[in-house]
Amino acid sequence: MKFRKCAAAGVLALCLAAAGPLSALAGQSAGPGAAYQPSVNGVNIYVSKMGNTLTLKQYAQTIGTWPVKLGRRSETGDKVQEGDEITPSGSFYVCTRNDQSICYLALGLSYPNAEDAERGLRDGLINEEQYNAIVEANKAGIQPPWNTPLGGAIEIHGDQGGGTSGCIAVTNDVMDILWEYCPLGVPVTVGP
Repeated sequence: MKFRKCAAAGVLALCLAAAGPLSALAGQSAGPGAAYQPSVNGVNIYVSKMGNTLTLKQYAQTIGTWPVKLGRRSETGDKVQEGDEITPSGSFYVCTRNDQSICYLALGLSYPNAEDAERGLRDGLINEEQYNAIVEANKAGIQPPWNTPLGGAIEIHGDQGGGTSGCIAVTNDVMDILWEYCPLGVPVTVGP
């Protein structure tokens, strides 16, 4: 089993290296709104805000379900803006991987997504330029701007303690598993 995972990771690395820059991958189907998807390994993540759980699946088979800590105020609804301490709901993809995180390891999520940008523009939280930057990043499958009034830097990370400021925290041993299975582009749904 370990050899098969290593072989699959090697094939993925070779495919990505052969594909060249991200722009060369445009046009392939991907996570929500993204034109780029290196996640050819069939992995996806579902986070239940009501159940406080994270489920990792590969090709529809559950690898595991684990408890999570969410944003301190997540029970009050959906994330609206920077600093509200709410974990966003919606469809995202892994847009960054940080092995130097102060929270052990971290997988960055593509929040804000296009729907968040539409809401932010409509409600006057962001301007047209910020809206366009968020939408274009999501279309390209890269990290959207994390420095707008909508907030950003929402991650799945280790070092689970109390609640978070909007991230999704798991124990470090669970983070080791997620790190192994989740390259850039893995779809992540945060729902009820």
